[in-house]
Amino acid sequence: MILIVAAMKEEVSEILKIKSETHDVLVTGVGKVNAAMKLTEYLSNHRVDRIINLGFAGGNMSYEVNDVVLINHAVYHDFDLTLFGYKKGQVPGYPEVFTSDENMFKRINKKLDYAKQGSLYTGDYFMTTPVEQPAVFDMEGASFYQVAHYFNVPMISIKLISDVIGMKDHFKHYKAFEQTSGAHLLAKVFKDVLEVSYEGNHRI
Repeated sequence: MILIVAAMKEEVSEILKIKSETHDVLVTGVGKVNAAMKLTEYLSNHRVDRIINLGFAGGNMSYEVNDVVLINHAVYHDFDLTLFGYKKGQVPGYPEVFTSDENMFKRINKKLDYAKQGSLYTGDYFMTTPVEQPAVFDMEGASFYQVAHYFNVPMISIKLISDVIGMKDHFKHYKAFEQTSGAHLLAKVFKDVLEVSYEGNHRI
């Protein structure tokens, strides 16, 4: 079974309408702890073959609102044990970065020929400070990857850019996106990735 995991119901409200025996949808709540707790609970009680994280994310000036970004790797931007010899964002006992499953990445990249690629940085605060390197930011993604790594379940994340750090009226634009087009755009991504029609005709 394929598990679609997201932080907020607002992200997957349209996807929740698509019923299928081949996938399930888990909404965890916002933040790293909620993400890890809920995904751990689910994986402890269900057999999952693959995990796909779909959700909104902020981007820097390398991206535009409505860009779809296929994540190649994820790391925490607010976790720092460099004093003890670890890389910035690395959790002891885990890789320096969490990498998307190579086979899933290749297959989905062919389907989403309109998608960009990028690195995901996760932290427990809504980023509003501009950064120089190309980057995508959220509050749950690296936690999903960490749990998937622990359970040895292949995973990939696909992010929809909801806001650009430094944009004028940042919060206002984000809320408008969340309340209008966001869920419909993610449903299109879901359909393209899993080749599932809105009527429930499955071609996986």
